[in-house]
Amino acid sequence: MSTVVVVGEGAAAEQVADEVVRQGGSVVLLRREMENRALRPTDGIEAVSSRLLGMRGVPGRMTAVTDNGEVGCSAVIIVNDLEVSPPENGGTPLRALSDGRVPGGTVVLDLRGGPDRGGRARALKAMEKMLGDGSRVIVLVDETLAYGRDELLYYRAHQAGALFIRPRAVDWDGQRMDVIDDMTGASISIVPDAFISESTVRECLADRGAVSMGPLTTIRQGVLRMRANLLDDELRTEARAAATIALRPMTEGARPAEVDEDRCSACLTCVRICPFGAARMNAEGKASINGDACRSCGKCAAACAGKAIVLPGSTDLDLEARIAAAMEGR
Repeated sequence: MSTVVVVGEGAAAEQVADEVVRQGGSVVLLRREMENRALRPTDGIEAVSSRLLGMRGVPGRMTAVTDNGEVGCSAVIIVNDLEVSPPENGGTPLRALSDGRVPGGTVVLDLRGGPDRGGRARALKAMEKMLGDGSRVIVLVDETLAYGRDELLYYRAHQAGALFIRPRAVDWDGQRMDVIDDMTGASISIVPDAFISESTVRECLADRGAVSMGPLTTIRQGVLRMRANLLDDELRTEARAAATIALRPMTEGARPAEVDEDRCSACLTCVRICPFGAARMNAEGKASINGDACRSCGKCAAACAGKAIVLPGSTDLDLEARIAAAMEGR
């Protein structure tokens, strides 16, 4: 049975751990906010209060170095959890809507300024139920870039009768709310029966702007990084993919790029564009590739003006041979 080390504090990390066990593996779950002792293993998951300090080895045969010692594992999955704190304006947190109960009457939803996609999705879904029960719903929003299912949630809420306002200023004294609409300049006074506000949420810096669907790779082979700021079905999909990759790492990865020093003009292009920091200049002033860091993405080979860098097995002759073999095999 392969062991996977999962690092994370929240429900997203637990979901990844459950998925690893479901696929036949075992998990060592590293968390900070626990008593400083290893917990009793439960259903293939051993939760340990410890930090990940480093890794050694290759995918399938790795060693995770922690505060409590070393753990042999197939791979490491780091789950970047959201840090959620109560709203500063005294409102009820969005996540309070996740238990299915919704307020009635005049409800104000403040969705400004935070990256909590899951919280917003729950609020927008709950909004449909509020409107269906006869409530009046007013939504305060920033200029929002939404696409895919996120956009559909906003559209459905608007079609259901929610009033969206982009406020220039909001004055809330705990009972009465005065809002200045940024588009028209009109002043709107509201006495809400419920005020639900997006919590203060801090997202991992590495996740901001990341749009890749699926476990995000890192420059360290065998280490996967997962975002927690996903919708529920996206999180389930990403957890399954991460578990599959961690339990079944490629036994023979792509070979690192190689440099023909006679062709290298020391232009530094490869050093500048390598996303993994694998390209560098050697003592002779020629480009060289760190094989441990190289992920064989091909950016350096494509950009090299002197054709000094190649990916083994990916030259024009190699590709032509593969195409010919495939054609003959039809």
